[in-house]
This record gives sequence, C-alpha cells and structure tokens, in this order.
Amino acid sequence: MKEKDEVRLSRILAKMRGTGQVIFPWGKININVDYINYSAGGEGCPDSLLALRITLPVLGEHVSVQVPILIEAEKAGMNAAMEDLSKFCARSMRGTLEGGQTSFVEIPMLVVREKPEHGQRREDSILKAHFNIKEVGFGE
Repeated sequence: MKEKDEVRLSRILAKMRGTGQVIFPWGKININVDYINYSAGGEGCPDSLLALRITLPVLGEHVSVQVPILIEAEKAGMNAAMEDLSKFCARSMRGTLEGGQTSFVEIPMLVVREKPEHGQRREDSILKAHFNIKEVGFGE
C-alpha cells in the first residue's frame, strides 16, 4: 500500500470509534469500539486494530468481553500479513504490546457460590485462538 493509502485507511478506521447500546428485555448491552493505529510510531504489526468491548449484565454483575480486530495494510499479500500476525502474537505472549497492554483479548469468568465473598482477580493465561483472515479492499 502506498503511504497515502495507509493514511486514508487510518482515517476510515478512526471514524469507527464510538459507543452504543442494544436494549434487550433483560437489560442493556453497551458496545465500545476503539481504534489503535500502530503504523504511526508503533511496531506496525498489525498496522491497526479495532478493540471491540461489549459489556452486559449477567447474574447482577456487569461483565465485559474484549476482542481485537486486526487490520494489516499489506501490498505483498497474505504471506507477509501472516508474518506480521506472528510478530503481534509473540509481543502478546511477552506482554509487550503498545500502551502497556498485555493482551487485547479479555474474557470474563464468573464464579458462582452460595455465599459469595465478592472476591475479584485478573489472570493472564495462554489460550489458543482462531484467526479468520480475509483479504479485502477499500473502494475509491
């Protein structure tokens, strides 16, 4: 991709930032989309990502799940993009992602007890993930 194309892609993705709600009979789901540009001063693997966070009430608690949507501007195609995916995953395993992040994947877990002590903790662990990778273009 030409430099100007990367800037154009960044402008398109930045417009996706935002929050919204979906209302169900049992409660509200809050959705937040954040845009992170790695191609400007970051590791560049991937060039960008959209961090999708969904928060919903479960058993009286608000729980959040976050997943990243990785975006790689790669004129060399799929094989070069796969190399960048490997670099991103390696940085994640080392806990050296930009912005001090150890992971952009957050999965909630509720421990249900008869008499809860309302304890809470955060745990980093290794999890196998499937990446559904698709080549796309953006129109003129």
